[in-house]
Amino acid sequence: MAIFRYPNWRWPDVPGALEDFERARRQMDRLLSAFTGGSESVASSGVFPPLIVSEDEDKIYVEAEISGIKAEDLDISIVGRTLTISGERKPEEAQNVNYHRRERKWGSFRKALTLPEDVDTEAVRAECKNGVLRLVLPKPEQVKPRKITINGQ
Repeated sequence: MAIFRYPNWRWPDVPGALEDFERARRQMDRLLSAFTGGSESVASSGVFPPLIVSEDEDKIYVEAEISGIKAEDLDISIVGRTLTISGERKPEEAQNVNYHRRERKWGSFRKALTLPEDVDTEAVRAECKNGVLRLVLPKPEQVKPRKITINGQ
């Protein structure tokens, strides 16, 4: 098997070369999306909203980046150990504006994850600040670790 190398090749020093490459990549994505039934929505990214999940002894914490999404456009539910965050980011259309770049995606999304432990669904708190949704999911008493004392000598 022959390996071809181009030791003297370098990226073209042409103004706009990177933008042209990015435009071609986006066009190829759209073409492939048409064949696979995908769409240009937030859900097609597969990673939206990005999450951070952590826990301590008493609670599980979930943070989701949801900039540009209103609270009334979100739906959060817990069934068993499955947390589902769904919603819609709506496009902001301005009158008499020509867009040069629109990298922010919009559309419906749904993200489900399995929580590491059971939670007390009646005590869940949710708040949104600076485009970050923060969920505090308390663990029920029977899940929390207990110290067992040993009787005798």
